[in-house]
Amino acid sequence: MDRRKFLHRLGWSLAAAWTASRWGWPAPAQAATETLRLALLADSHLPDGNDRGPEARALARAVAEMRKLTPPPDLVLFAGDLAHAGNTNALALGKEILSDLPAPLAAVRGEGDVSGSGPTWRRLFGAPRFSRVFSAHPQRPGSPNPMDPLNLNANPLRKTKNEKRKTILQILGLDTSPAPSPQGPIFQVGREQRQWLSRELARLDPGMPLVILSHAPLVEIFRPWRQWTQDGPEVMRLLSGFSRVYFFHGHVHQEAVSSQLSAFSYGKIDWNKTFLTENRKPKTENLPLPATAWPLPSPLQGTPAAARPGLGPRGCGWGLATLEDASLTYQPKVWPA
Repeated sequence: MDRRKFLHRLGWSLAAAWTASRWGWPAPAQAATETLRLALLADSHLPDGNDRGPEARALARAVAEMRKLTPPPDLVLFAGDLAHAGNTNALALGKEILSDLPAPLAAVRGEGDVSGSGPTWRRLFGAPRFSRVFSAHPQRPGSPNPMDPLNLNANPLRKTKNEKRKTILQILGLDTSPAPSPQGPIFQVGREQRQWLSRELARLDPGMPLVILSHAPLVEIFRPWRQWTQDGPEVMRLLSGFSRVYFFHGHVHQEAVSSQLSAFSYGKIDWNKTFLTENRKPKTENLPLPATAWPLPSPLQGTPAAARPGLGPRGCGWGLATLEDASLTYQPKVWPA
């Protein structure tokens, strides 16, 4: 059996063994015309090219569970740290495992994907930042699914000459690169990328939902663990004209770590009722993603004595977001054991 078949069968067997009967995820009805489903992954921290290691097994499990979704997701977003310490063999293994995903993949990198990896990330996954748009054709008689697939071309905002399309969702991926500072390493978006972001935002519709994907959180969660981005406030100012912005990020290794997130019930979120300030500007809110490997405890519990990959599946997993009209449903798929 070649490695590709092994990984595929391993993922299915783990998904079946760990989810059978004890806890299931109800499958929603067939997606409506303007309903989008986003599957979300982060922080697999593959240490090397060993496809039988606990990190690889956990990532294969997450992929297999996504393949069981009915209907399948429209897109999978990966929020960085596919590898650990920039290991090029780990990045190649991650690419192989993720090739079984049931939908197109859009990924940003974390600090674990860049150290010593050189051009490997770009060769395997493309540019570490991206701008994408979901659009839909007007409903045609006899057309059961007028939704366009995600435009993954270089110019996703190009308009057709013959037919008007309606924008449904806009997605921006940011490269939160680690950088040195007098206080130690920090995450930053950087001046050049902020200029790129400003140009992209000018092309987008501020009245339509906007998803921002990054590895590091754009707002401060816990400085001692570098759970913040130095120029995050400057990024937020660029987003001030948008009415519905959803921030998904990795790095914190669990789906909620701060009282800032207390408003999230992981049910339907009405942006207009919940997250707008008095001057109608969107609040800064995050949706952290669980890791597929080694979750860290809450910062309030202190630094773990041995924070390392492969500590087992409890608290790990992935996420599923469903966008419909003006509401967002986010369900963390966290493994109990």
